[in-house]
Amino acid sequence: MFKSKQKIIIITIIAIAIVIFVSIFFKINYKKINTGNNILNKTLDEVQEYICNINSYEATMEVTINSNKNTNKYKIKQTHDENEDIQEILEPENVKGIKFIYKNNTLQIINTNLNLTKIYNNYPYIESNNLWLNDFLEEYKQADNENKEATENDEEVVLKLEVQNEDSNIKYKELYLDKKTGNPTKLLIQDNNKNTVIYILYSEITIK
Repeated sequence: MFKSKQKIIIITIIAIAIVIFVSIFFKINYKKINTGNNILNKTLDEVQEYICNINSYEATMEVTINSNKNTNKYKIKQTHDENEDIQEILEPENVKGIKFIYKNNTLQIINTNLNLTKIYNNYPYIESNNLWLNDFLEEYKQADNENKEATENDEEVVLKLEVQNEDSNIKYKELYLDKKTGNPTKLLIQDNNKNTVIYILYSEITIK
């Protein structure tokens, strides 16, 4: 009888210990989930400040480019930091392996399939390019308040930009951010008639 009671007490103590451990585990992990890049509890002004101050990122993107004649799709890996910018085409197969590396005012184009390299010195800044996330962020930061807007719903924040460039057919841009992660999910680039010219889906992105 005594051994039976002792066994019940030991089992009860173990059960309580497990409950306490599980509670602590979930509390710690919940705290981790709600910190870092999470923007659920940030104001729209704080979200804009956070995303516009990104200095480094690595992304894998699915890019769709629409023209009057056809539609082309690419899978691209993009890396941006303070030292250099690298863009590598992963798909389609006929252009796979082509890299664009911009560093110290020099553009290097590498075709790994053909083992060819072309170097352009004193090349204009490569991020004057609609495919780069950092290009959008720089435009958004510099735009007047009447030409940009931040909106939100339960799942995402949208940064909207009206481009003031008469020499370009690009007129509108929209960057979508996941509220849970704080990461960009897609970028829409549209013409004067709000037709989507470039659609970028960020399948993977790491903010450094």
